[in-house]
Formats: sequence, structure tokens, C-alpha cells
Amino acid sequence: MPLILALLAALLLASAPAGASASSATAAAAQATAASAATTPVAYLPIDGPIDSGRARFFKRALAEARTKGARTVVVHLTTDGGRLDAGREMLLEALNVGADGPRLVAFVDNRAYSAGSLIAYGHHEILLTPQATIGDIGVIMQKQDGTIEYAPEKVETVVRTLLRSAGQNRGWNTAKLAKMVAREQVLWQIDREGVREWVIGDDLPAFLARHQELRRDGDFIVAGPASAAETRRVGHTVLGEDRLLSYTAQGAIDDGMATALVADLDAVYARLGTSKDAVISLSPTRTESVSWTLAEFAPLLAALAVIFLILEFKTPGVGIWATLAVVCGAAFFVCQFYMELASYVEVVLVVLGIGLVLAELFLLPTGGWLAIAGGMLMAGGFVLAFMPDVSQFDPKTPEWGGNLAGALLRSLLALCAITVAAVLTIIALPRMALRTGLATATAIDGTSAAPLEHDLAALAGQRGTASSDLTPSGRVAVGGREVGAASEHGEFIRAGAAVVVVGVHFGELVVRPAGEG
Repeated sequence: MPLILALLAALLLASAPAGASASSATAAAAQATAASAATTPVAYLPIDGPIDSGRARFFKRALAEARTKGARTVVVHLTTDGGRLDAGREMLLEALNVGADGPRLVAFVDNRAYSAGSLIAYGHHEILLTPQATIGDIGVIMQKQDGTIEYAPEKVETVVRTLLRSAGQNRGWNTAKLAKMVAREQVLWQIDREGVREWVIGDDLPAFLARHQELRRDGDFIVAGPASAAETRRVGHTVLGEDRLLSYTAQGAIDDGMATALVADLDAVYARLGTSKDAVISLSPTRTESVSWTLAEFAPLLAALAVIFLILEFKTPGVGIWATLAVVCGAAFFVCQFYMELASYVEVVLVVLGIGLVLAELFLLPTGGWLAIAGGMLMAGGFVLAFMPDVSQFDPKTPEWGGNLAGALLRSLLALCAITVAAVLTIIALPRMALRTGLATATAIDGTSAAPLEHDLAALAGQRGTASSDLTPSGRVAVGGREVGAASEHGEFIRAGAAVVVVGVHFGELVVRPAGEG
């Protein structure tokens, strides 16, 4: 008996340290896991507002920056009612391109993510929602020129359904439910078969029934058993009918497996990821990007102002104020469109080349207006292209190309209307403005000859002379043995050396016409 007691005591003594060691090891492992989670880099990327080319460019840049900074998780904060299909598609594909070696993408919605916003969200590995958030409704709509809205044709809808199917297969979301977010004319079925619940979209129902011969459709139900049987058992029914798009409240999305979890707020998201707000890498948009998104709404006005200021510069040549303002507005327009991925070097080259041809027509090589017409066409083409997304502007086969072209033409037309109205008002009002009179007079005095002759200019009316320089339409002429500033009567080009006749005086300048004209 003493031997047995001794053996038991030895076993107890041997087992106690082992148990303590195991407990310590477990605690250490838990602490290591928590420490690892706390030190794992997490990045924050906000997407707020309409989904457009600018935000697509920002999303791509921010994900690349997240990889560079070593982020293992990126929280994408979505707050949007949707936007452009091409931009949403680009952002979804960018999210799906993040593979297993890239950061884990977590979509966070604390308000709403509709249409293109939902399209992007389901390209993420996880979706976290606050209790008041809503998500879904990816109906593809198009706005006609008269302002009415209609759903896109089947050709476009098919593309979006395929994108969502790819997102579901890559990220684990139910493909049938995703399809019903966009498939307005298809029915979503719920089928309970052998204890397994499945959802099937209308297009996939025939193939589903072909794989399961024991099932058949009976109106709005799926029944089990042959058609000849006296009694059948209903195993499925329609969940959402035609002309309806699937959309979720936060709790509904969780219950249906179309979101990962509910969270209280952004801090709760960080706590779930084992980090805190202070340790998160911010991928917020730069100041330039934010300003570009704001100016994007005024892009047609910026383009119109650039042209209007050029017109004013031609009306008061030699001052340079209007030319400077034209350059500022034009630069702001192209910088804005560049950050929206609407304009690149092609558009800038077309516009600059067009301006060059117009200037060549006016000052260097008059061709009866042909160079000016060609320059105007190049500038118009550059401006229209500057309103079309770079990703599809030269690819008419893309589904959204027609809509993009219509939108670009509409915005260009708005700019043209603003230019026309402003030009008419300028022509009417400018001669009466004291500023214009002062500028023009100062310019004329700078270009005339000595003061004694200026008082006698009116006496030169009717005299003949010779153009000392090209009149384009302003220049210098030799009359009565002196050179004085002059302008052609109707703004026509008069080459140096041509004979002219003085027909009057305007703002301290002679007004001349070619000597051969009546």
C-alpha cells in the first residue's frame, strides 16, 4: 500500500507542472494571436459620393498604396447611391484582382450602398453593416436626352449579371441572389431539397430541374414527385417575382448570408480586426482629387470661360489679362478631367493644335478660313473627348459607349451654349464698358507714332498709303511720310506692302482698307 501511495503521489507531482505548462502555453498563444492582430497593418479607404471615373482612379491608386505600405486588411467605407456603370465595373474588377497574397478587403456600410456601390461591395471578402444600413438594388438605368429614365437593355444587363456571378464565385456570395439584384424580369426561387436550402434565378431553373428529375415546376411552386402522382409535395416557391429587384436591410442581409456581420460603428470594425483608429493607415483622397471631384460638376463652365476669355483677348489685344484667365480656366478644366480619367494627352494635343491653327489663320498664313475651320473642329473634338471616360472612349463595342458619347455631347453642348450667350453679350456690352475703352485706348496709344501727329489723324482720311506690316487686323501703315498704328476696316488680313486708303479714325488708330476696294 505505501508503494502504491508513493506512485500516485509521483504521478500527481508529474502531472501538475504539465497541466500548468499547457495552460501557460494556451494563454501565451492567445496573447500572441491578439498581439499579431493588433500589429497587423489595417488601412482605411473611404468611397463617398457618386461612383465615377475619378473615384475609380482613386480606388486603384489607393489599393496599390495599401500594398506598398504592407496593409494586410483594407476597410473600404462605402456611402453611395451608385453612379456610372463603367466606373463601378472597373472598381469591382480591381477588387477581384486582389488575390490571396493581397490585402483582405472588408466593405463597411454604415448608411447605404446601392447600385454601383453594391456592385463594388460584393467584390470584397467581407461586408460589415451597421443596423441602420441598407444594400442592394443594382438595377442598370439609363437617362435619355429628354430626362426620362429607363432600364438598360438585356445586352447591358447580361454584362452586369455576369460580373456579379464572377464576384459571387470568387468571394463566396450567393450568385442567384446577386443576379436578382439586377435581373428585373427574372424570378428568384427558394428550394428546400433534402434539408438543403437553395436559391435559383429564373435563367438557371431549367438546368436545375434537369439535374433533379424528381422535381418539377407547378406554377409558382416547385413540387416533388411525378406528374401522374395523386399527391405531390411542395419543396420550393418564388421569393421575389418579376419587376422587383433584391435589396436588403442590414439584418435581412445577415439572415440571408449576404453580409458578414453587424457592427455598431467604425470603431467596432477596428476592434473586430484587432486594431484601433490611431494605428490605421489612412488612404483618404488627396486634396487635388477632392478638388477635382468638386470641379467636375462645373467642367462645362470652365471650358466655356476659357473660350470666352480668349474672345475678350482678341477684342482687346495686347493686354494679356484675358489670355491669362483663359489659360487658368483651361488648365483647371484639363486638370479636373485628368483626375476624373476623362482627359489625357490626346485631348490636350487636339485642343492646343486647334488653337495653333486658328492663330496661324489670323496672324501667319491666311487661307480664307480653312485653317480656322480645321482648328475649330480639332478643338471641338478635343473638348468632346474630354467628357468621355478614357477607358472606353475609343472602344465603341463597350455597352456604355453610346451613353458616354451622348453624355459628352450634351455637356459639350452646354459649354457651347454658354459660349454663344456670353459672346453675344460681350459684343453688345463691351463697347459701352469703361474698362474696355480704357484698355483699347491704352493699346492704341502704345502703337501709334509721335503725339503731334495724333491730333491730325482725322485730316489723313482719304489719303493713300502702304502697309508697313501685316494688318491682322491691327498693324502699322505709312501715310504722309510717317508710320502710324492702323487697323483694317472689316478685320480682314492685309499683307505688308499692300496699298491702302484711310477711311477714318477709331480710338486713336487709323482705319484703312485695301486701296483697290470702293
